[in-house]
Amino acid sequence: MKATFLALFLGTLGVLSGHTSAADATKPNIIIIFADDMGWQDAACYGHPYAKTPNIDRLAADGTRFQQCYATGVTCCPSRTGLMTSKFPATYAKYPAGGGFAGRATVTELLHQQGYATAHFGKWHIGPEAKPGTYGIDTIGAEEGEAGGKRRTEKSARGRDAHIYDSAISFIEKQKGGPFYVNIWDHIPHHPVNPSPALIEAFGPLAVDEAKFSPLMQEKFAACKKLGGDVSAHMRAWLAELKAMDDEIGALLKRLDALGLRENTIVVFSSDQGPEGIRDNTDAEPSERKQMKQEKKGKPAGDGGGVSDLRLNAMGYSGPLRGGKHNQYEGGVRVPFIVRWPGHVPSGRVDEKSVVSLADWLPTLCAITGTKINADDFDGEDASKAWLGGDFTRTKPLLWKTSAPQSPGTIRDGQWKLHHANRKRGESELYDVVADPGEKNNLAAQHPDIAQKLSAKLEAWQATLPKSYDKSDDGDK
Repeated sequence: MKATFLALFLGTLGVLSGHTSAADATKPNIIIIFADDMGWQDAACYGHPYAKTPNIDRLAADGTRFQQCYATGVTCCPSRTGLMTSKFPATYAKYPAGGGFAGRATVTELLHQQGYATAHFGKWHIGPEAKPGTYGIDTIGAEEGEAGGKRRTEKSARGRDAHIYDSAISFIEKQKGGPFYVNIWDHIPHHPVNPSPALIEAFGPLAVDEAKFSPLMQEKFAACKKLGGDVSAHMRAWLAELKAMDDEIGALLKRLDALGLRENTIVVFSSDQGPEGIRDNTDAEPSERKQMKQEKKGKPAGDGGGVSDLRLNAMGYSGPLRGGKHNQYEGGVRVPFIVRWPGHVPSGRVDEKSVVSLADWLPTLCAITGTKINADDFDGEDASKAWLGGDFTRTKPLLWKTSAPQSPGTIRDGQWKLHHANRKRGESELYDVVADPGEKNNLAAQHPDIAQKLSAKLEAWQATLPKSYDKSDDGDK
Protein backbone atom coordinates (compact mmCIF):
# COMPACT_ATOMS: atom_id res chain seq x y z
CA MET A 1 0.00 0.00 0.00
CA LYS A 2 2.80 2.39 0.94
CA ALA A 3 4.70 1.52 -2.23
CA THR A 4 1.63 2.22 -4.36
CA PHE A 5 1.11 5.61 -2.71
CA LEU A 6 4.77 6.50 -3.20
CA ALA A 7 4.62 5.61 -6.89
CA LEU A 8 1.51 7.75 -7.37
CA PHE A 9 3.14 10.65 -5.52
CA LEU A 10 6.32 10.50 -7.61
CA GLY A 11 4.31 10.28 -10.82
CA THR A 12 2.27 13.35 -9.85
CA LEU A 13 5.45 15.22 -8.92
CA GLY A 14 6.90 14.45 -12.36
CA VAL A 15 3.84 15.88 -14.10
CA LEU A 16 3.82 19.01 -11.95
CA SER A 17 7.49 19.67 -12.62
CA GLY A 18 6.99 19.36 -16.35
CA HIS A 19 9.44 16.45 -16.59
CA THR A 20 8.75 12.79 -17.19
CA SER A 21 10.99 9.83 -16.56
CA ALA A 22 11.50 6.62 -18.46
CA ALA A 23 9.53 4.88 -15.73
CA ASP A 24 6.31 6.87 -16.09
CA ALA A 25 6.12 8.01 -19.72
CA THR A 26 7.38 7.38 -23.23
CA LYS A 27 10.32 9.53 -24.17
CA PRO A 28 9.29 12.30 -26.56
CA ASN A 29 10.09 12.26 -30.24
CA ILE A 30 12.18 15.26 -31.33
CA ILE A 31 12.22 17.20 -34.60
CA ILE A 32 14.24 20.33 -35.28
CA ILE A 33 13.51 22.35 -38.43
CA PHE A 34 16.49 24.57 -39.19
CA ALA A 35 16.10 27.35 -41.76
CA ASP A 36 19.26 28.69 -43.39
CA ASP A 37 19.94 32.46 -43.10
CA MET A 38 16.41 33.39 -42.04
CA GLY A 39 15.99 36.75 -40.33
CA TRP A 40 14.70 37.18 -36.79
CA GLN A 41 11.51 38.83 -38.06
CA ASP A 42 11.01 36.92 -41.30
CA ALA A 43 7.97 35.00 -40.02
CA ALA A 44 4.60 36.69 -39.59
CA CYS A 45 4.45 35.68 -35.92
CA TYR A 46 7.75 37.52 -35.36
CA GLY A 47 6.47 40.70 -36.98
CA HIS A 48 7.05 40.60 -40.73
CA PRO A 49 4.35 42.72 -42.40
CA TYR A 50 4.06 40.59 -45.56
CA ALA A 51 5.26 37.06 -44.76
CA LYS A 52 2.86 34.18 -45.34
CA THR A 53 3.94 31.65 -42.72
CA PRO A 54 0.71 30.20 -41.26
CA ASN A 55 2.32 26.91 -40.22
CA ILE A 56 5.28 28.48 -38.45
CA ASP A 57 2.76 30.82 -36.84
CA ARG A 58 0.66 27.81 -35.78
CA LEU A 59 3.70 26.26 -34.13
CA ALA A 60 4.09 29.49 -32.17
CA ALA A 61 0.40 29.55 -31.25
CA ASP A 62 0.57 25.94 -30.08
CA GLY A 63 3.88 26.41 -28.29
CA THR A 64 6.27 29.07 -27.02
CA ARG A 65 8.06 31.70 -29.10
CA PHE A 66 11.36 32.96 -27.72
CA GLN A 67 12.49 36.53 -28.34
CA GLN A 68 16.10 36.18 -27.13
CA CYS A 69 17.54 33.07 -28.74
CA TYR A 70 21.08 33.08 -30.10
CA ALA A 71 22.98 31.19 -32.77
CA THR A 72 26.42 29.91 -31.84
CA GLY A 73 28.12 31.15 -35.02
CA VAL A 74 27.75 33.75 -37.74
CA THR A 75 27.98 31.35 -40.69
CA CYS A 76 26.53 27.94 -41.48
CA CYS A 77 29.07 25.38 -40.26
CA PRO A 78 29.92 27.09 -36.95
CA SER A 79 26.27 27.52 -36.01
CA ARG A 80 25.46 23.88 -36.78
CA THR A 81 28.54 22.77 -34.86
CA GLY A 82 27.35 24.59 -31.74
CA LEU A 83 23.90 23.04 -32.05
CA MET A 84 25.16 19.48 -32.46
CA THR A 85 27.93 19.53 -29.84
CA SER A 86 27.11 22.35 -27.42
CA LYS A 87 30.64 23.64 -27.91
CA PHE A 88 31.38 27.14 -29.18
CA PRO A 89 32.81 26.85 -32.70
CA ALA A 90 36.02 28.75 -31.96
CA THR A 91 37.08 25.87 -29.69
CA TYR A 92 37.70 23.69 -32.77
CA ALA A 93 41.24 23.92 -34.19
CA LYS A 94 40.18 22.31 -37.48
CA TYR A 95 37.11 23.69 -39.21
CA PRO A 96 34.38 21.08 -38.66
CA ALA A 97 33.09 21.24 -42.25
CA GLY A 98 36.31 19.50 -43.26
CA GLY A 99 37.45 18.00 -39.97
CA GLY A 100 34.32 16.87 -38.17
CA PHE A 101 33.77 17.23 -34.44
CA ALA A 102 37.11 15.87 -33.21
CA GLY A 103 35.49 13.09 -31.20
CA ARG A 104 33.27 15.39 -29.15
CA ALA A 105 29.85 14.12 -28.12
CA THR A 106 26.87 15.03 -30.27
CA VAL A 107 23.22 15.25 -29.36
CA THR A 108 22.42 12.52 -31.88
CA GLU A 109 25.05 10.19 -30.47
CA LEU A 110 23.83 10.66 -26.90
CA LEU A 111 20.18 10.12 -27.80
CA HIS A 112 21.02 7.14 -29.99
CA GLN A 113 22.58 5.54 -26.93
CA GLN A 114 19.24 6.07 -25.17
CA GLY A 115 17.35 4.08 -27.80
CA TYR A 116 16.42 6.88 -30.19
CA ALA A 117 16.25 6.23 -33.93
CA THR A 118 18.14 9.18 -35.39
CA ALA A 119 18.04 10.82 -38.80
CA HIS A 120 19.30 13.83 -40.69
CA PHE A 121 17.81 15.26 -43.88
CA GLY A 122 18.96 18.28 -45.88
CA LYS A 123 22.01 20.46 -45.57
CA TRP A 124 25.02 18.80 -43.94
CA HIS A 125 28.14 21.02 -43.68
CA ILE A 126 29.35 19.42 -40.45
CA GLY A 127 32.06 17.03 -41.55
CA PRO A 128 33.79 15.10 -44.33
CA GLU A 129 31.52 12.05 -44.10
CA ALA A 130 27.77 11.85 -44.42
CA LYS A 131 27.09 8.16 -44.10
CA PRO A 132 24.93 6.16 -41.67
CA GLY A 133 26.54 5.94 -38.26
CA THR A 134 28.27 9.33 -38.43
CA TYR A 135 27.71 11.15 -35.12
CA GLY A 136 25.31 8.38 -34.06
CA ILE A 137 22.90 9.17 -36.92
CA ASP A 138 21.17 6.07 -38.33
CA THR A 139 19.77 7.59 -41.52
CA ILE A 140 21.39 10.46 -43.44
CA GLY A 141 19.98 12.15 -46.49
CA ALA A 142 22.40 15.02 -47.19
CA GLU A 143 23.45 16.74 -50.37
CA GLU A 144 24.96 20.26 -50.62
CA GLY A 145 28.01 19.00 -52.51
CA GLU A 146 29.72 17.86 -49.31
CA ALA A 147 31.02 14.50 -48.21
CA GLY A 148 30.47 13.06 -51.66
CA GLY A 149 26.90 14.29 -51.74
CA LYS A 150 25.34 15.95 -54.78
CA ARG A 151 23.65 19.32 -54.68
CA ARG A 152 20.02 19.32 -55.77
CA THR A 153 19.36 22.00 -58.37
CA GLU A 154 16.06 21.01 -59.99
CA LYS A 155 13.19 23.46 -59.87
CA SER A 156 10.22 22.03 -58.01
CA ALA A 157 6.73 23.50 -57.98
CA ARG A 158 6.86 22.83 -54.24
CA GLY A 159 10.24 24.50 -53.70
CA ARG A 160 13.83 23.33 -53.53
CA ASP A 161 13.46 21.63 -50.11
CA ALA A 162 10.36 19.52 -50.82
CA HIS A 163 12.41 16.32 -51.10
CA ILE A 164 13.90 16.92 -47.64
CA TYR A 165 10.47 16.89 -46.03
CA ASP A 166 9.33 13.88 -48.09
CA SER A 167 12.33 11.92 -46.78
CA ALA A 168 11.77 13.06 -43.20
CA ILE A 169 8.09 12.10 -43.30
CA SER A 170 8.97 8.69 -44.73
CA PHE A 171 11.44 8.11 -41.89
CA ILE A 172 8.90 9.20 -39.27
CA GLU A 173 6.26 6.86 -40.70
CA LYS A 174 8.68 3.94 -40.31
CA GLN A 175 9.71 4.99 -36.79
CA LYS A 176 6.28 6.05 -35.51
CA GLY A 177 6.62 3.68 -32.57
CA GLY A 178 9.38 5.99 -31.35
CA PRO A 179 11.34 7.42 -29.90
CA PHE A 180 12.99 9.22 -32.82
CA TYR A 181 15.11 12.30 -33.36
CA VAL A 182 15.17 14.10 -36.74
CA ASN A 183 17.22 17.02 -38.11
CA ILE A 184 15.38 18.75 -40.97
CA TRP A 185 17.91 21.27 -42.24
CA ASP A 186 16.56 23.46 -45.02
CA HIS A 187 18.52 25.22 -47.73
CA ILE A 188 15.82 27.90 -47.77
CA PRO A 189 16.39 30.84 -47.72
CA HIS A 190 20.17 30.61 -48.27
CA HIS A 191 21.40 32.16 -51.53
CA PRO A 192 20.53 31.62 -54.34
CA VAL A 193 16.93 32.58 -53.64
CA ASN A 194 15.46 31.72 -57.01
CA PRO A 195 11.89 30.37 -56.68
CA SER A 196 10.07 29.01 -59.69
CA PRO A 197 7.41 31.14 -61.39
CA ALA A 198 4.82 28.78 -59.90
CA LEU A 199 5.97 29.56 -56.37
CA ILE A 200 6.01 33.30 -57.01
CA GLU A 201 2.53 33.08 -58.48
CA ALA A 202 1.34 31.05 -55.48
CA PHE A 203 2.57 33.76 -53.15
CA GLY A 204 0.50 36.36 -54.97
CA PRO A 205 1.08 40.02 -55.77
CA LEU A 206 3.12 42.28 -53.51
CA ALA A 207 3.57 46.04 -53.37
CA VAL A 208 5.96 46.87 -50.54
CA ASP A 209 5.23 49.84 -48.31
CA GLU A 210 8.76 50.56 -47.11
CA ALA A 211 7.44 52.57 -44.17
CA LYS A 212 6.29 49.32 -42.54
CA PHE A 213 9.92 48.25 -42.05
CA SER A 214 12.68 49.37 -39.71
CA PRO A 215 15.16 52.07 -40.75
CA LEU A 216 17.86 49.39 -41.05
CA MET A 217 15.75 47.47 -43.55
CA GLN A 218 15.10 50.65 -45.46
CA GLU A 219 18.87 50.91 -45.93
CA LYS A 220 18.74 47.50 -47.60
CA PHE A 221 15.93 48.72 -49.83
CA ALA A 222 18.02 51.75 -50.81
CA ALA A 223 20.96 49.49 -51.70
CA CYS A 224 18.65 47.35 -53.82
CA LYS A 225 17.35 50.32 -55.76
CA LYS A 226 20.86 51.75 -56.20
CA LEU A 227 21.85 48.51 -57.92
CA GLY A 228 18.83 48.73 -60.22
CA GLY A 229 16.55 46.35 -58.38
CA ASP A 230 12.81 46.44 -57.71
CA VAL A 231 12.17 46.14 -53.97
CA SER A 232 8.72 44.59 -54.33
CA ALA A 233 9.86 42.00 -56.87
CA HIS A 234 12.87 40.93 -54.82
CA MET A 235 10.91 40.85 -51.57
CA ARG A 236 8.25 38.77 -53.31
CA ALA A 237 10.87 36.21 -54.37
CA TRP A 238 12.27 36.01 -50.82
CA LEU A 239 8.84 35.55 -49.26
CA ALA A 240 7.78 33.02 -51.91
CA GLU A 241 10.68 30.81 -50.83
CA LEU A 242 9.73 31.16 -47.17
CA LYS A 243 6.13 30.30 -48.04
CA ALA A 244 7.34 27.16 -49.84
CA MET A 245 9.22 26.10 -46.70
CA ASP A 246 6.20 26.92 -44.56
CA ASP A 247 3.97 24.78 -46.80
CA GLU A 248 6.29 21.80 -46.26
CA ILE A 249 6.23 22.40 -42.50
CA GLY A 250 2.44 22.30 -42.72
CA ALA A 251 2.54 18.94 -44.50
CA LEU A 252 4.89 17.60 -41.82
CA LEU A 253 2.65 18.77 -38.97
CA LYS A 254 -0.42 17.32 -40.68
CA ARG A 255 1.29 13.94 -40.99
CA LEU A 256 2.31 13.97 -37.34
CA ASP A 257 -1.34 14.55 -36.43
CA ALA A 258 -2.50 11.73 -38.71
CA LEU A 259 0.01 9.34 -37.13
CA GLY A 260 -1.13 10.28 -33.63
CA LEU A 261 2.29 11.71 -32.79
CA ARG A 262 1.37 15.31 -32.02
CA GLU A 263 1.19 14.99 -28.24
CA ASN A 264 4.47 13.18 -27.78
CA THR A 265 6.64 15.03 -30.27
CA ILE A 266 8.78 18.08 -29.57
CA VAL A 267 8.86 20.23 -32.71
CA VAL A 268 11.33 23.10 -32.82
CA PHE A 269 11.78 25.75 -35.49
CA SER A 270 14.85 28.00 -35.72
CA SER A 271 17.52 29.39 -38.07
CA ASP A 272 21.27 28.87 -38.14
CA GLN A 273 22.01 32.63 -38.09
CA GLY A 274 20.70 35.91 -39.36
CA PRO A 275 20.13 36.93 -42.98
CA GLU A 276 22.72 37.83 -45.53
CA GLY A 277 22.79 41.39 -46.82
CA ILE A 278 22.61 42.56 -50.41
CA ARG A 279 26.04 42.08 -51.95
CA ASP A 280 27.51 42.92 -55.34
CA ASN A 281 29.22 40.41 -57.58
CA THR A 282 32.75 41.00 -56.28
CA ASP A 283 32.34 38.27 -53.67
CA ALA A 284 30.29 35.78 -55.68
CA GLU A 285 30.57 32.13 -54.80
CA PRO A 286 32.60 29.81 -57.09
CA SER A 287 29.39 28.21 -58.34
CA GLU A 288 28.27 31.64 -59.63
CA ARG A 289 31.40 32.70 -61.50
CA LYS A 290 30.65 30.76 -64.66
CA GLN A 291 27.19 32.28 -64.81
CA MET A 292 28.64 35.77 -64.28
CA LYS A 293 31.03 35.30 -67.21
CA GLN A 294 28.10 34.28 -69.39
CA GLU A 295 26.17 37.36 -68.36
CA LYS A 296 29.09 39.63 -69.27
CA LYS A 297 29.11 38.07 -72.74
CA GLY A 298 25.42 38.78 -73.12
CA LYS A 299 24.38 35.14 -72.88
CA PRO A 300 21.14 34.09 -71.14
CA ALA A 301 21.39 34.13 -67.37
CA GLY A 302 19.73 30.77 -66.93
CA ASP A 303 16.65 29.71 -64.98
CA GLY A 304 15.39 32.73 -63.13
CA GLY A 305 17.78 35.62 -63.59
CA GLY A 306 21.40 36.65 -63.35
CA VAL A 307 23.69 36.67 -60.37
CA SER A 308 22.93 40.33 -59.69
CA ASP A 309 19.19 39.66 -59.67
CA LEU A 310 19.59 36.69 -57.34
CA ARG A 311 21.81 38.68 -54.98
CA LEU A 312 19.12 41.34 -54.74
CA ASN A 313 16.67 38.67 -53.61
CA ALA A 314 18.49 38.66 -50.24
CA MET A 315 15.63 40.42 -48.46
CA GLY A 316 15.91 38.84 -45.02
CA TYR A 317 14.46 40.96 -42.22
CA SER A 318 15.69 41.25 -38.63
CA GLY A 319 13.52 44.17 -37.57
CA PRO A 320 15.44 46.71 -35.47
CA LEU A 321 18.49 44.46 -35.07
CA ARG A 322 21.80 45.69 -36.41
CA GLY A 323 23.96 43.57 -38.69
CA GLY A 324 23.42 40.17 -40.26
CA LYS A 325 25.19 37.00 -41.30
CA HIS A 326 29.01 37.18 -40.98
CA ASN A 327 28.99 39.55 -37.97
CA GLN A 328 28.31 39.28 -34.26
CA TYR A 329 25.78 42.07 -33.88
CA GLU A 330 22.26 41.05 -32.90
CA GLY A 331 21.06 40.81 -36.50
CA GLY A 332 23.68 38.15 -37.15
CA VAL A 333 23.22 36.01 -34.05
CA ARG A 334 19.69 36.53 -32.72
CA VAL A 335 17.39 33.99 -34.38
CA PRO A 336 13.77 32.85 -34.25
CA PHE A 337 13.16 29.94 -31.87
CA ILE A 338 9.81 28.20 -31.39
CA VAL A 339 9.17 25.09 -29.29
CA ARG A 340 5.97 23.03 -29.39
CA TRP A 341 5.34 20.09 -27.08
CA PRO A 342 1.64 19.83 -26.18
CA GLY A 343 0.92 19.44 -22.50
CA HIS A 344 4.47 20.41 -21.52
CA VAL A 345 5.47 23.61 -23.31
CA PRO A 346 2.91 26.40 -22.70
CA SER A 347 0.86 27.26 -25.76
CA GLY A 348 0.57 30.80 -27.08
CA ARG A 349 3.37 32.04 -24.85
CA VAL A 350 5.93 34.64 -25.88
CA ASP A 351 9.06 34.47 -23.76
CA GLU A 352 10.61 37.94 -23.77
CA LYS A 353 12.93 37.36 -20.84
CA SER A 354 14.83 34.08 -21.16
CA VAL A 355 18.21 34.23 -22.89
CA VAL A 356 18.67 30.90 -24.63
CA SER A 357 21.16 29.60 -27.15
CA LEU A 358 21.36 26.89 -29.76
CA ALA A 359 24.29 25.66 -27.65
CA ASP A 360 21.62 24.72 -25.08
CA TRP A 361 20.02 22.22 -27.48
CA LEU A 362 22.11 19.23 -26.35
CA PRO A 363 21.99 19.73 -22.56
CA THR A 364 18.30 20.66 -22.63
CA LEU A 365 17.30 17.55 -24.56
CA CYS A 366 19.48 15.42 -22.32
CA ALA A 367 17.64 16.81 -19.29
CA ILE A 368 14.23 16.19 -20.83
CA THR A 369 15.06 12.64 -21.92
CA GLY A 370 16.90 11.67 -18.74
CA THR A 371 20.24 11.34 -20.54
CA LYS A 372 23.08 11.81 -18.07
CA ILE A 373 25.94 14.12 -19.04
CA ASN A 374 28.63 16.12 -17.28
CA ALA A 375 27.39 19.70 -17.64
CA ASP A 376 30.95 21.04 -17.38
CA ASP A 377 31.84 19.35 -20.66
CA PHE A 378 29.54 21.67 -22.62
CA ASP A 379 29.27 25.39 -23.32
CA GLY A 380 25.47 25.46 -23.32
CA GLU A 381 23.24 24.75 -20.37
CA ASP A 382 19.96 23.06 -19.55
CA ALA A 383 17.26 25.56 -20.55
CA SER A 384 14.35 23.17 -20.03
CA LYS A 385 12.85 25.47 -17.36
CA ALA A 386 12.45 28.15 -20.02
CA TRP A 387 10.96 25.68 -22.49
CA LEU A 388 8.46 24.43 -19.92
CA GLY A 389 7.32 27.91 -18.92
CA GLY A 390 9.33 28.41 -15.75
CA ASP A 391 11.80 31.08 -14.68
CA PHE A 392 15.21 30.63 -16.26
CA THR A 393 18.29 32.72 -15.55
CA ARG A 394 21.33 31.97 -17.63
CA THR A 395 24.46 31.14 -15.62
CA LYS A 396 26.97 30.77 -18.47
CA PRO A 397 27.85 33.68 -20.76
CA LEU A 398 27.42 33.42 -24.52
CA LEU A 399 30.64 33.80 -26.50
CA TRP A 400 31.38 34.31 -30.18
CA LYS A 401 34.58 34.39 -32.20
CA THR A 402 35.43 33.30 -35.72
CA SER A 403 38.13 30.74 -36.46
CA ALA A 404 41.01 33.17 -36.85
CA PRO A 405 43.54 33.88 -34.09
CA GLN A 406 43.28 37.69 -34.33
CA SER A 407 39.51 37.95 -34.83
CA PRO A 408 37.65 39.97 -32.19
CA GLY A 409 35.40 38.22 -29.70
CA THR A 410 31.95 39.07 -28.40
CA ILE A 411 30.30 38.19 -25.09
CA ARG A 412 26.74 38.43 -23.82
CA ASP A 413 26.36 38.16 -20.05
CA GLY A 414 23.07 39.16 -18.46
CA GLN A 415 21.70 42.29 -20.10
CA TRP A 416 25.12 43.30 -21.41
CA LYS A 417 26.90 42.56 -24.66
CA LEU A 418 30.51 43.54 -25.34
CA HIS A 419 32.27 43.53 -28.72
CA HIS A 420 36.05 43.68 -28.57
CA ALA A 421 37.76 46.29 -30.70
CA ASN A 422 39.08 45.28 -34.11
CA ARG A 423 40.91 46.98 -36.98
CA LYS A 424 37.73 48.57 -38.34
CA ARG A 425 36.28 49.30 -34.91
CA GLY A 426 38.82 51.29 -32.93
CA GLU A 427 37.25 50.75 -29.53
CA SER A 428 35.26 48.14 -27.67
CA GLU A 429 31.50 48.45 -27.77
CA LEU A 430 29.20 47.81 -24.82
CA TYR A 431 25.44 47.58 -25.21
CA ASP A 432 22.49 46.94 -22.94
CA VAL A 433 20.76 44.67 -25.45
CA VAL A 434 17.61 44.40 -23.34
CA ALA A 435 16.99 48.14 -23.52
CA ASP A 436 18.84 48.61 -26.83
CA PRO A 437 18.53 45.48 -29.01
CA GLY A 438 19.51 47.54 -32.06
CA GLU A 439 22.94 48.19 -30.48
CA LYS A 440 22.77 51.92 -31.17
CA ASN A 441 24.18 53.34 -27.92
CA ASN A 442 27.71 52.34 -27.02
CA LEU A 443 27.87 52.55 -23.22
CA ALA A 444 31.53 51.56 -22.76
CA ALA A 445 32.52 55.08 -21.65
CA GLN A 446 29.58 55.39 -19.24
CA HIS A 447 30.15 51.94 -17.68
CA PRO A 448 33.90 51.26 -17.78
CA ASP A 449 33.64 48.83 -14.85
CA ILE A 450 31.17 46.61 -16.70
CA ALA A 451 33.18 46.85 -19.91
CA GLN A 452 36.35 45.86 -18.06
CA LYS A 453 34.64 42.94 -16.31
CA LEU A 454 33.21 41.54 -19.53
CA SER A 455 36.46 42.10 -21.37
CA ALA A 456 38.32 40.09 -18.73
CA LYS A 457 35.86 37.19 -19.09
CA LEU A 458 36.19 37.30 -22.86
CA GLU A 459 39.97 37.40 -22.75
CA ALA A 460 40.08 34.51 -20.27
CA TRP A 461 38.01 32.41 -22.67
CA GLN A 462 40.08 33.44 -25.67
CA ALA A 463 43.23 32.34 -23.83
CA THR A 464 41.87 28.77 -23.85
CA LEU A 465 41.29 28.70 -27.61
CA PRO A 466 43.56 27.20 -30.27
CA LYS A 467 46.55 29.35 -31.20
CA SER A 468 46.10 28.53 -34.89
CA TYR A 469 43.26 27.24 -37.05
CA ASP A 470 43.04 24.92 -40.03
CA LYS A 471 40.21 26.25 -42.18
CA SER A 472 40.75 23.92 -45.14
CA ASP A 473 37.49 22.78 -46.73
CA ASP A 474 35.87 25.95 -45.39
CA GLY A 475 33.36 26.54 -48.16
CA ASP A 476 31.17 28.40 -45.70
CA LYS A 477 28.90 30.92 -47.33
